Amino acid sequence: MSTQNLEIMMNQVDAKLSDVHIIQILKDAGLRPTRQRIFIGGLLFGQEHRHVSADILHIQISTLGQKMALATIYNCLHQFHKAGLLKQVNAVKDVIMFDTNLDYHHHFLNVDTGELTDIDESTVSIGGVPSLPDGFEAESMELIIRVKQLNN
Repeated sequence: MSTQNLEIMMNQVDAKLSDVHIIQILKDAGLRPTRQRIFIGGLLFGQEHRHVSADILHIQISTLGQKMALATIYNCLHQFHKAGLLKQVNAVKDVIMFDTNLDYHHHFLNVDTGELTDIDESTVSIGGVPSLPDGFEAESMELIIRVKQLNN
């Protein structure tokens, strides 16, 4: 992880919500506000939308001088997703990324780094969508454009 990315992560910690607000978010989503969920929620639900994996959060938590098992982080992220607090985005190399932006939007996926970047919806036009199979309706459609660095 680059120094710049670590600085960005640490600045996001400064913008985190109060524990009282996080507890209310968790309760509203039907989740019991455990110490771990409150801590992780505080890292995720600040002012800026974030794309995170369990590994990214584990590094951030360790950098903050806290200890939390990677399995606990995975469990919290999956529980937040199931409760509708995070969107799950499959990335590269079987890494699952989670997005705090629940609105309809598209992504660039850097296949070299696994980094997701939001794409402004107004810059994308999708046409020629196939007919859906009988008995199904579209839930959503989001575009992921996989990109890689040019070898100059």
